[in-house]
Amino acid sequence: MAALVRPAQAGTDQPDLMTCIRQRAKSPEQKALRRQQILDAAAGYFAEAPFEQVSLHDIAQRVGITKAALYRYFRSKEALFLALYHQQMERLIEHGEQLPPGDDAATVCAQALAEEPLFCRLNAILHTVLERNLTEDEARNFKLGLLPLLQRFATLISRWLSISVAEAVELLLHIQQAMIGCWHICHPSKTVAAAIAEPPLTLFRLEFSATLQQHLSWLFAGYKASHIHRTASNALNSGTAHNSPDSTAEIQ
Repeated sequence: MAALVRPAQAGTDQPDLMTCIRQRAKSPEQKALRRQQILDAAAGYFAEAPFEQVSLHDIAQRVGITKAALYRYFRSKEALFLALYHQQMERLIEHGEQLPPGDDAATVCAQALAEEPLFCRLNAILHTVLERNLTEDEARNFKLGLLPLLQRFATLISRWLSISVAEAVELLLHIQQAMIGCWHICHPSKTVAAAIAEPPLTLFRLEFSATLQQHLSWLFAGYKASHIHRTASNALNSGTAHNSPDSTAEIQ
């Protein structure tokens, strides 16, 4: 993105691209950069404060535009953060695609997720907060936009576990549920965190990466066993059908 910002030539009165953008984004290039600036500002504030404390006014101010101008790009705060969720999920998948599968897929997956805390935080509030203030069209478009990413992620998981992509898609939905639960239980409120800081309540203090890794180990083991069982059952049923009187008569 930085390559798009070119300083004005000496001896001219032409402003650089960034100056033009702060005035008003008109070209597709300027609008794309402005949109990314808004997403970056939202990510920056969300890294410092919970969702309810992040305001569109502050985001617009950090970008150097008015709140009204921000609404040209995102209808609502939720729509903005759903776009950020989509971007962070794509980043997570790109990260995962660069990792070697290894023998312990659960550990690899848990570590990859733990290294993307912004995505994990967004995922934790996806259904309870971010999807609450959407129109039906916005909800449909958001979910449709996730399908290609889900397919990429499922392809990655299927290679790691040697299961079908369809099974990996189903597994991913369970991974998301595990992520949400683990994130919340491992990140209690300040009051609860203080209450469980000393024995005997320290057993309630859980570390996210290790807790998620344990859940994924159970999930992955279950799906691999289920895959083996389904494959064996299909082979058995296929053999039974092949040797049945009806199938023999049909072959003859």
